[in-house]
Amino acid sequence: MDKDNQFMDFLFNEFLMMERKFGKSRSHKYLTIISKYIEVGFSYNDPEKAQQYACMTYSSILYAIYNWKTHLLDLKGKDEEAIRFARYKKRLKKLGYSEDEIANLLIDRFKLNNPTEIISPYGQL
Repeated sequence: MDKDNQFMDFLFNEFLMMERKFGKSRSHKYLTIISKYIEVGFSYNDPEKAQQYACMTYSSILYAIYNWKTHLLDLKGKDEEAIRFARYKKRLKKLGYSEDEIANLLIDRFKLNNPTEIISPYGQL
């Protein structure tokens, strides 16, 4: 985890834990905090890179909210990504998805959790 992105990852994880535990009623306050963080503060070694990372993470959250995919978001900073993807793939197989559909859903989940650009909440991944 990049030192400049630790606070953003903390905010993301707090949003996700509140979303899973209480739903939108409490988690959306973190969206306000994240948007203010993007607006106000980056006093790091590379503020442009930190701001870009924060914007990409924020857009990923918004995309997940608007498209009912917050259950696909994973906590940042955890090394269990391969295990989570294996469980997700196994679950999709049990539900009867074809190999092509599973591949597309795994790609969508990976892109959602590892954005390389700002995602429009109204577009497709």
